Amino acid sequence: MAQRVGGTRGARRPLMAAVLVAMGCGLAVPVIAQEAAAVAVTPMSVAAVQPVLQAEPQPLDTAGLLNGSLPYKGKKLYVAEYRVLFEVSGNVRASTRAGYLPGRDYGASSVNVAYSGEPDIATLQAVVDRAWADFQKRMADAGVALENAEAVFKEHGPAVYEASQAASAPGAPVYEEVSLGYGKRKYLVLAPTGMKTVPRGFAGIGAGNIGQRIAYSKAGVEGLSVSPVINVAAQESSGSGSSIFNRGSTANARAQMELTNVGVLAQGHANAQGVTLTRNVVPPGEFAALREVGGYDSSKDPVVTAVNVLGRLALGVAGNNSKKVELAMDFDGPTTAKLALQGLATVNQAVANALK
Repeated sequence: MAQRVGGTRGARRPLMAAVLVAMGCGLAVPVIAQEAAAVAVTPMSVAAVQPVLQAEPQPLDTAGLLNGSLPYKGKKLYVAEYRVLFEVSGNVRASTRAGYLPGRDYGASSVNVAYSGEPDIATLQAVVDRAWADFQKRMADAGVALENAEAVFKEHGPAVYEASQAASAPGAPVYEEVSLGYGKRKYLVLAPTGMKTVPRGFAGIGAGNIGQRIAYSKAGVEGLSVSPVINVAAQESSGSGSSIFNRGSTANARAQMELTNVGVLAQGHANAQGVTLTRNVVPPGEFAALREVGGYDSSKDPVVTAVNVLGRLALGVAGNNSKKVELAMDFDGPTTAKLALQGLATVNQAVANALK
């Protein structure tokens, strides 16, 4: 839903001109709303997505999808983690700073679009388990044999990166927040049933066990972290700048599933080489409905409007405008599962191709 907010203008001018501004010529806050397509919603449940889980996911085109290399085929390779982030909320913002020119005063503007949904963790767990099974199958089809992690540790010592952190479970969500540019996203951290994830800090998974990195490299042993990210909204922002050049602020959040990576998509532990996506993977289809549930619009606030009018009449000072829109996202269970699995299967195939 796109939202545009413009700061109001002020100038030192005759009283009649100022009255015309106060009557509406300069107080308007243009809003461009993009209507969400109607989506029939079946609530998320494991039962509702069973037909999707039983079908074979069909990946999208993987040509040119990855940047980097995974030179690990032929090594004793195990998967340390298959970590999936699923977005549950976010916000995107834009703003302009007040600007001043001789005889003209441009007010500031800001807009913030926030959205959130409540996906069923048990359903997402079933989707991730199915995606993990698909990953193992595609690796086998590519001729890549995956070792048992515990057997590797028993023979070669501790992991370079220990997977010690629990992922989300029904009734026990684990979240991670990411700030990128003019938007923020909050994710559920998911992993296949029984699998833990590698702890991460500001710099990612860090240096790890240096001694074991050397030992694993000499022995031809490699661990692999696979970390796809599922966004449920496409974010757009006009950014920030002076109101002299940008007469308004525009922010947009619309339901669109996109698979991307935060950092590295797949990374080796000993060798540390990895791959990232060159573009987002966008499974086609409508999977959720957005509805407005709250917010604030300064142009409809009588106190703010009165202050802006007085500022113009008395001082010729421009007023500031702001708008916040709060959206709820309702997920259609079967379609969400289908698109997520298609996107994850695409990532799985791309990683398997990189290891050939």
